[in-house]
Amino acid sequence: MERFHFSTVTECAADRTECWERINFSYFGNLGAECLEDGPLDAELSAFDVGPLRMFRIDAPAHRVWRDMRHRDLPIDDYYKLVLQLGGHGLIRHRDRAFDLHPGDWSLYDPHQPYSITNFERAQLLVMQLPREKFKGFRVPDLHTSEAHTGALLGLSAVFASFVRSLAEQLPMLPADVGPAVSETAFGLLASTLAAYQHGGVEHATLPAVLKARVKQHVQAHLGEPDLTIDRIAQDMRCSKRYLHRVFEDEPVSLDRYIWQARLERCHAALGAPEAARKSVSEIAYAWGFNSSAHFCRMFKARYGVAPGEFRRQALEAR
Repeated sequence: MERFHFSTVTECAADRTECWERINFSYFGNLGAECLEDGPLDAELSAFDVGPLRMFRIDAPAHRVWRDMRHRDLPIDDYYKLVLQLGGHGLIRHRDRAFDLHPGDWSLYDPHQPYSITNFERAQLLVMQLPREKFKGFRVPDLHTSEAHTGALLGLSAVFASFVRSLAEQLPMLPADVGPAVSETAFGLLASTLAAYQHGGVEHATLPAVLKARVKQHVQAHLGEPDLTIDRIAQDMRCSKRYLHRVFEDEPVSLDRYIWQARLERCHAALGAPEAARKSVSEIAYAWGFNSSAHFCRMFKARYGVAPGEFRRQALEAR
């Protein structure tokens, strides 16, 4: 996964807070920042594009960042924001409420509203920017794990945090081609959490959006199974095929096409990966749900403009 890395340590001590503000502005908009320790602000940020998601790993000493009504320039209007505390103790203030963040806790919030995040000691954070268009059909609340009050919410919040924490550790090693698949899984888990949060007071309009996210997550988890069909998905999701098709009406491709494109993306990533160099093209195709080498080769060439064997040769030469 391509990474962009930034650090304040190359700046002289007096300029590091200003440097940290510039780094934050590049991705999070016009924020205030201050160091809460006497020493220099030695901070690092790594940025990753994971499909449509943006993810950031931050390691910084005790500090505070905030956005109030003076900070109006916000180049991230199309995103919600989620922060997961990986290490240290933090506090988020948002809409006149405050929530503690301990390792494993996360908060989902709208960065359009004034907020502040204070870390009282050196902290490691994972920040996610989630496209608003992904939440089409959801009523998105400000969601904080400290407010989870049912077994379902506590369990789902912990599963989501565990997945994202593991993803944060593996990001530098992941191939770029798996970004869309990883993002669908992350969003599916978050959608399930939102659905549990809204259970009982959910509007009917929310249901298709929740189902769509769950279906995409289900597809990504079972791509290697040749019998992954719309019939089976409808059975697994306990809904009709007709309803599945209707839920995907506003997508750029049909559900059936989404499945085949996802399989091709996984094969494309595997063919370019050195660890799969000893596997034949057919082995890779069969591993991701194809049951005909000829069918796979036709679809691969139609999608990428080159035969799979030739693509692999070019990838090996490029390395």
